[in-house]
Amino acid sequence: LYGNCTTTAGTFLNCLLWDHPLKKFPMFRQAASRVFRQPLGTRSFGIEIKQVARMASCKVSSEVDAETIDSIIIGKGLPKLKQLKGFAGIERYFCKEHLDYKLIVSFQGLQNFKTYMEAHEKDMEEKFIEASKLSTTSTMEFQNFVSNKYGSFGGGSAFDCLSDDFTAY
Repeated sequence: LYGNCTTTAGTFLNCLLWDHPLKKFPMFRQAASRVFRQPLGTRSFGIEIKQVARMASCKVSSEVDAETIDSIIIGKGLPKLKQLKGFAGIERYFCKEHLDYKLIVSFQGLQNFKTYMEAHEKDMEEKFIEASKLSTTSTMEFQNFVSNKYGSFGGGSAFDCLSDDFTAY
């Protein structure tokens, strides 16, 4: 913005008038205050890690292949996973139009997830290798997420009542 600036020597036209961005944009002010409050050398995470999810995804050639993956991973893996401390559940997503298959294994807390990855992921690995043979590329992609569930549907206590027979639902 341009305007008149007055100094002891007089008035200068078209002098740049500049407001500091922290004054104009409150979101910057909030972020800056959070950063400057921290001791030097520490890092602040905006998203709290309450639950961690590991997603496996692939494309399949048919719905029958998706059902077979369900029986390999969920059917054989769920009883073992339910014994692990902090296991929150398995969710499966399947797109019938694009034949995308996604399976998400969730754990309460980062430490429970780390324990799973260090000690129990190998137990599940053979199931994922077997299931990946049904994907169109013969591989599965894996990715880890910080996970939160919002809303009134489902929840941890609802998962406790499930039986090992995933086909019943």
